[in-house]
Amino acid sequence: MKVTGKKLIGIMGLALIFSACASTGPAPAGPQIQGTPIVDIPNPPAEKQLVAIAGFQNKSTYSADKLWDTSGQMLMTELLRTNYFRLVEWAEMKRLFDWEALSTCSLVSNPNDMTEARKILNCEYFISGTITKFDVNVSGRTSAMSKKKTFDTSIRVDLLLQNAATGEYLSQGIGESTVVQTLSGGMGGGQTGMWDTASANSGLERAIRSALTQLIRNYAGR
Repeated sequence: MKVTGKKLIGIMGLALIFSACASTGPAPAGPQIQGTPIVDIPNPPAEKQLVAIAGFQNKSTYSADKLWDTSGQMLMTELLRTNYFRLVEWAEMKRLFDWEALSTCSLVSNPNDMTEARKILNCEYFISGTITKFDVNVSGRTSAMSKKKTFDTSIRVDLLLQNAATGEYLSQGIGESTVVQTLSGGMGGGQTGMWDTASANSGLERAIRSALTQLIRNYAGR
């Protein structure tokens, strides 16, 4: 069969289109983040109590060496944003106490350590956090024309507020978030990306903010 110049150009054009689809595929969808509501909190009191972050422990199945530190930093940022308490800086806590104490919350779980920490910090309250869930589930679907993979990250954070002198529990807050990230590929089945840790951090931040606003609201309503 004789191929004319016009037909050859058309065939080459189709080949270029299909090649582009196979190499790039559809643009990855942006992550979708949902979670428990971030509730309104009352205006800060005239006399603010001094709070120290006693630590953040990871009890989830997700293993990350610095997750306790990242969470503590996020909690400090959220506490500053609410402006409801006076706050001992997280960097100062890391200077005064070792990583093991802060990553296990032993400053509040051990009465002797709590007494010693209160003497050093001269604070009224301790706030501590626990990551009770950090699960990443992957699902996928492949056809002759496309490939799709979905990462579903579920996070839960529990926060506790305690009287530094007595250890009495004054308030708590629970925050949950879900981050859904969908990646797509073209005809060639090529993958357009991997699990996004930055999106997971956004989910962790959302869970901490939700838990903190709930904790403050519960505390104010005592």
